[in-house]
Amino acid sequence: MQDYREIRESMEKEGYKLQDGEYEDLLEYARRKAKAAGKDESYLPLLLPDVIKEYFFRAYINLAGMMAVEGSNI
Repeated sequence: MQDYREIRESMEKEGYKLQDGEYEDLLEYARRKAKAAGKDESYLPLLLPDVIKEYFFRAYINLAGMMAVEGSNI
């Protein structure tokens, strides 16, 4: 199986830095997502960058939510 190293390097140049384990998990997630959509491995170069961006977006939203809760008077 291909590791799509060039996609990872390109995303890291854009600021999306990932640990090896995180990247491997996202790559496997993208493979499962492509399969669920009825696509094959050739779809991964299109899907993987979006999966990485979504990962960072979710992490940002989760952090913002935690910070909002900590700052509240609940």
